[in-house]
Amino acid sequence: MPAYKATWLAQALESIRRQTYRPLEVVICDDSRDQAVQTMVEAFAARVDFPVRYARNPNRLWEVRSTARAIGLASGEYIKFLHDDDVLHDDCIASLVDAFDRVPELALAAVRRRLVDETGSPLPDEPATAFPAHHDVLIHGHDLIDFFADHSLNFLGEPSAVLCRRAPLLEMGEQLSALNGEPIRWLADLAMYVKLLRQGPVAMIARPLVDFRISRLQFSQQGRDRPGIGEQWHQKFRNALRELGWCRGGDTSKVRIAALELPEQMQPIDLPQALEHAMEVAHTRAPLLDWQARRRPSVAQQAWLGARLGDAATPLIDIIVMDDGCSPTALRRSIASVHAAMPLPGMRHIHVAAVVHATDGNPVAGPRADSAAALLRGNAPWLMVLNAGTELLASGVARLLAELLEIDEKICALRADEWHRDASGDQHPMLQGRFDLDLLLGDPASLAHHWIFRRAAVMGAGGFDADAGAAAELGLLLRLVGRHGDAAIRHLPEPLLICHPPRHPAQAFQPIVLEHLHQSGHPQASVTALPSGVLQVDHGHSSEPTLSIIVVVSADVRLALLERCVISLLEKTRYSNYELLLVDNGAEPAISAWMQQVEALAADRIRSFRLEPSLRHAAACNLAATQSDADFLLFLRPEVAVLQPEWLHQLMDHGQRPDVGVVGAKTICGEGRITHAGLVPALFNSAGFAFAGLPMDAAGYMNRLLVAHACTAVADSCLLVARGLFHELSGFDHEVFAEHGADVDLCLRIAQRGLRCIWTPHALLLHSREATALQVDVEDTLLQRWQPELAADIAYNPSLRLDTPGGYRLGESDFSWQPLPARPQPRILAQPADPWGSGQYRVIQPFEALKREGHIEGVLYATLLHPLEQARIDPDVVILQRRVGDEDLGRMQRMRGFSRAFKVYELDDYLPNLPAKNVHREHMPRDVLRSLRRALSLADRFVVSTPMLADAFAGFHQHIRVAPNRLPIDWWRPLPAVPLNTTGKPRVGWAGGLGHTGDLEMIADVVSELAQEVDWVFFGMCPDRLRPYVAEFHPGVDIAQYPRALALLRLDLAIAPLEQNRFNECKSNLRLLEYGACAVPVVCSDVGPYRDPRLPVTRVRNRHREWVSAIRDHLADAGARRQAGDTLKSVVHRDWMLEGAGLEEWRAAWLP
Repeated sequence: MPAYKATWLAQALESIRRQTYRPLEVVICDDSRDQAVQTMVEAFAARVDFPVRYARNPNRLWEVRSTARAIGLASGEYIKFLHDDDVLHDDCIASLVDAFDRVPELALAAVRRRLVDETGSPLPDEPATAFPAHHDVLIHGHDLIDFFADHSLNFLGEPSAVLCRRAPLLEMGEQLSALNGEPIRWLADLAMYVKLLRQGPVAMIARPLVDFRISRLQFSQQGRDRPGIGEQWHQKFRNALRELGWCRGGDTSKVRIAALELPEQMQPIDLPQALEHAMEVAHTRAPLLDWQARRRPSVAQQAWLGARLGDAATPLIDIIVMDDGCSPTALRRSIASVHAAMPLPGMRHIHVAAVVHATDGNPVAGPRADSAAALLRGNAPWLMVLNAGTELLASGVARLLAELLEIDEKICALRADEWHRDASGDQHPMLQGRFDLDLLLGDPASLAHHWIFRRAAVMGAGGFDADAGAAAELGLLLRLVGRHGDAAIRHLPEPLLICHPPRHPAQAFQPIVLEHLHQSGHPQASVTALPSGVLQVDHGHSSEPTLSIIVVVSADVRLALLERCVISLLEKTRYSNYELLLVDNGAEPAISAWMQQVEALAADRIRSFRLEPSLRHAAACNLAATQSDADFLLFLRPEVAVLQPEWLHQLMDHGQRPDVGVVGAKTICGEGRITHAGLVPALFNSAGFAFAGLPMDAAGYMNRLLVAHACTAVADSCLLVARGLFHELSGFDHEVFAEHGADVDLCLRIAQRGLRCIWTPHALLLHSREATALQVDVEDTLLQRWQPELAADIAYNPSLRLDTPGGYRLGESDFSWQPLPARPQPRILAQPADPWGSGQYRVIQPFEALKREGHIEGVLYATLLHPLEQARIDPDVVILQRRVGDEDLGRMQRMRGFSRAFKVYELDDYLPNLPAKNVHREHMPRDVLRSLRRALSLADRFVVSTPMLADAFAGFHQHIRVAPNRLPIDWWRPLPAVPLNTTGKPRVGWAGGLGHTGDLEMIADVVSELAQEVDWVFFGMCPDRLRPYVAEFHPGVDIAQYPRALALLRLDLAIAPLEQNRFNECKSNLRLLEYGACAVPVVCSDVGPYRDPRLPVTRVRNRHREWVSAIRDHLADAGARRQAGDTLKSVVHRDWMLEGAGLEEWRAAWLP
């Protein structure tokens, strides 16, 4: 380790301690000028089980020579480089050494690296970090040298990503980066690698096993920030390879490559093309990787979890790993992931208790008798079985441990969500709803693995069946259901692991499912394995109850559709014990006559009657139901047609189950697309119609379209319910839900009775309809009655979006990331009006600072959410910034009715009086005062930026708080030191946004008069009137880059003019703070926000002579000018940063 800074050294050292590989030693050569590195290393050495050798460099050696010195002090056969700001994953060294063991002729081994920022958050891949294959590979050394001679792209990685033998490095001495006797800067890594590659191939591990940090503190990053600075060294590097004769010429893009497991099978590939494709793949994968990366416990959450877990002597979970022997690295990956997934260093609350290896070449499908018995003898209260290659996720482990600490003692087993990794390395989220026994029985191949079992319950149920093979977990789970009921089984809505898709056929589970059905009161049940890989269950009922099919025919029904409905039903329905009730509810005369005719033709099967007067649909259904004395009622829309003989048998197969209250069918349109597959009523843009529009043969998300399963509701296009139950519940609530919503309401009332709502794909009907959103009044009525149930839909995962028609798309990670069952801090939903200045300073940065310090947790999101989306987040506080449009006000109105959250309205400008030349005027409502009054009437608190703004809005709200603008530490404290301007004219400048045309035109004459004395520098905007006098104009930059860009303007003096008007009087002093953070002295208007005596700036009245005189006074004394800038910087850093008491002001302003 060539160390020179201690900023992230502790993380780097901790990552060494967590390595699974032993023996190892650590050699650190310290290039720093203070004691911080040494102190940290000595503390580290005192607590690890391997030697640590520390050496302070007598003078600054810089990276390459410091590395060479460390190599000389080392004693190991291999050298693993690690820089002080990078982090190794737990099995990084073990994976690299294993590559050398498998291919002894290797010259170099490298792991894929993951870019992270200064906080450790992952960054998107760059061309140099894209990986050229889907698996571990071996690349021909000489071919790669040829490639580098034309393409000096270091895709192998920085030194922290590689491992090599020590002997060839010793031969290089201090010339690690030299080629042809000349050191190669900016490409020192590649210079060393090509010398090694002359001796053999390089192995590349496809998994990211090192975090490579991008930081402004790095010399290398400072180079990256200066485009073109390294190009001459790239050329020198390429030239050197040719001068040395190491480049053999020819097509240098063709490089031989092999799978690491098959090193002898080298095949040429076009490497630039492979890297380009890899970059495209990386861009595709980036959103999913970002989703995963965001799921990290906050400081407060980690503290809560650590305090609750304590230093337990025994683990919470014992794991048994099934190793089929197919991949030598799979077992190591699984074990390493267990260690890496601990939420806090030193924790070992998950323990690998046993490993089951393949015997005699036979893969292991489930726990054998010996391993199962060993597992049961452990001490952990919970057990889990994993296949080798499955990797645990730290976020999932944190969530799981927190769950187990609070879990009800009646829970016997639980299963978390997971990611499936396909053959190309792409990951797919497998996010379930609540535990559903029907879904498990129909798709055990997908759902009968990775269960976490309570040890005592397992022992009580007789343990794993050693003869059940792949179905061992399923058998145990079904025995637990039989003993304790499915209420003892829980789903954990958080991805716990990454694994390959299930590989066992459905037939492997068929006997276990059949046995369970026979033991559960269905002795005649049968189970069929379908070609789609799932099971179809028939419960084998011996009776055929009576059934009334109710078809309500209203005025809008067309005769052709009604004829199709009735005739197809009569001709194609095999179930015989039914009658058809045709209800004339105001139908056209021709249709009424037709119903009477068809009744006469089939009097034994059809009854028809007329409602006078006609009723709304729900009321008509209720009245029709009173005309039946059958055991069951089936409500069928007249547009529906029958497609298969078994449809009614399939519905009744579930309807006769004692635990089922309502059943629905699968419907498709004439184009063969799904129109009904059960309702997820929270899908507000499609009235709850899940999977609407998919092809009729689609498997659906997690095979849900192939298997009968529980859902929240089914549509009344085909709804089966027991007549007695229907009447007990007084039928549809026709008074509240006259036309729409009655079906959802009925299903939810049935669920309150403890009965299930089942949708089956095996009852197929034709029904064309569009899945359009419910009317707002209907939706609001459902929300008033059922919001908790709709927000936590039993068949839908909280990590899936609600705004996508058809549903089952991955949503915002932050919305569902709630790792603890309790909330150690308030949860805030912060909704900025923009991502720029106002949104950043007034919402985003205070939110991030409060979150970082552990004062809050929560979500940032710009768009105001639907009530159900917000209910899933369940915030304690909502921050609403500058919401004045009609759409936003409408959403705030609904929020008022459906959210318990404390609502804070945020504003930092006096919007009723925008200056005439302000470009933002056109974006404001015509009557902005009216809009503001309405918005504030819906808020519990009003937070503003200045006392003047609070006074201006006095009377608008009873509870107004002032939270002054403060500068974010990460942006404004680590600014680069800029050289003094010692030549040329003084640099005088202004920086700001587009809304300052009037302010700048006010001093146009000042700018013109001083144009020969100073270099005017404008940043962000410059009115046309001033352009002739401006020496430099810099366009605006991304706000995160703004502080650095402002500092690099190297201003000697800054100006801050403001017109005298009500709008400016209410503004804040933010511009003065920004200049001050850059140590730039300021001349400003003597106007409201700039009159704060705590800021040492020069104030002038808006008179030409005063402006010119003040500027010239500053220019006359460079020393005094610099002193004024330093003084202002000191005050800003001391009193105006977003920390300490200033941050506490924000916390108090936002929380109730």
